[in-house]
Amino acid sequence: MSDWIEEQGEVIEVDGHTARVRIQRRSTCGSCSARSGCGSGILSDVLGRKPIEVRVGHSGDLQAGDTVTLGVRDTALVAGALMMYLLPLAGLIGVPALGMALFPGAGEGMLLLAGLAGLGAGLLSVRRWMSQRDAAFQPVVLARQPGSGVVRPVATRTG
Repeated sequence: MSDWIEEQGEVIEVDGHTARVRIQRRSTCGSCSARSGCGSGILSDVLGRKPIEVRVGHSGDLQAGDTVTLGVRDTALVAGALMMYLLPLAGLIGVPALGMALFPGAGEGMLLLAGLAGLGAGLLSVRRWMSQRDAAFQPVVLARQPGSGVVRPVATRTG
């Protein structure tokens, strides 16, 4: 059985069996001892932490203001990350290597173009691979806390 990578979000809009959920970006910089000298932490501070909005399917029991736990299977995330890095890299290195083997007299310019073509082919392959497996990469609602984000008026006492 696969584990889930989970994140909390707030339902901001419901349309039929689709909900728009806002997730606040988090950084692991707060738990790292090198946060003040790390390029990633500085970049995160400069770019800010804008929330991410995703659309998720649901069974019809969500309302705006609900807090939900979204999940993506960890195997899908790892497979997607590997494909996004390895296919373009394989094209960038493999196509010029194949070109050198087939055309030993090819100049550096031709090998550079072959590398760029291989990189482009790798990126297109990733795009096609991801679109065929789109459902595996979509977050799903694992749990919800009804109305936890809704502000309700407080009764005041007069007298």
